[in-house]
Amino acid sequence: MDRRSSIKTLLILSAGAVLLPSCLRSGKSISVPLKNLTIDAEQEDLVAAIADTIIPSAPKSPGAADVGAYQFALMMIDDCYSPNDHKQFVQGLNEFDDFSNKILKTSFTDATAKQRIDLLKIIETNKDVPANVSFVYNNIRWQTLRAFTQSKYYLTEVQKYVLVPGAFYGCVPVKKQTE
Repeated sequence: MDRRSSIKTLLILSAGAVLLPSCLRSGKSISVPLKNLTIDAEQEDLVAAIADTIIPSAPKSPGAADVGAYQFALMMIDDCYSPNDHKQFVQGLNEFDDFSNKILKTSFTDATAKQRIDLLKIIETNKDVPANVSFVYNNIRWQTLRAFTQSKYYLTEVQKYVLVPGAFYGCVPVKKQTE
């Protein structure tokens, strides 16, 4: 009897130890597993908002957020960029929201679509824009466009992808050449 109660107690403590970290975690976690970048959920939402502003959803076509372009952008920046670029990207995300608050008097994720477009136009003209903010915007834009133009929707509905152009005849006899 004593052994059963000790095993039962051990199982209850083990289950508590496993569940405790998830109960203590505040907020939501990011949707993309990153190895080199350390960003939180709010910064991921900022990247998603930037990507969705670059390619917004339309009634008959999905936008960048619908095809997961911002997740692709985060993975590419995480996997393919240098450690210095990772540091500059994270600093740029922090500065991006500060820049948005300075210009729009609100955060980028809370701004209207028109305000977001106006802010991105200001960043594109590079007038009094911090270098890290410009770095973040340019890299998110490049990776978002790359992801969207490689998405299933784009390759099947917009740019009709043809695996083998022209007709293919596999069973054609080859004539022997005479010299």
